[in-house]
Amino acid sequence: MPDKVELLVVVNGTPTTVEANANAPLHSIIGRALAQTDNSGQPVENWELRDNAGGVLDLDAKIGSFRFDTGTRLFLNLRAGVGG
Repeated sequence: MPDKVELLVVVNGTPTTVEANANAPLHSIIGRALAQTDNSGQPVENWELRDNAGGVLDLDAKIGSFRFDTGTRLFLNLRAGVGG
C-alpha cells in the first residue's frame, strides 16, 4: 500500500513503530505514539517532532510530503518549557 508508511517514533527515549497514512497531517501520529508508549501526562499540543538531524518538523504538513522511508526515525519530545 503506497499510501502507508511505518515510522519509528522515539518518545522520550522509548521507540515505537507507528503506521502512518501518507495523506494525513504529521500531527496525526503523535497521539498513537504517545498511547503506544504510555505517555498520557501531557496533551498532544505540548509535543514536537524532530528529524534525525534535530530539525523541528511541520506538524500540519502531510506525511507524504516528507518522503519518509519505512523505518524513518523521528523524535517526539515535549516542547521546551513544558512539563517542568
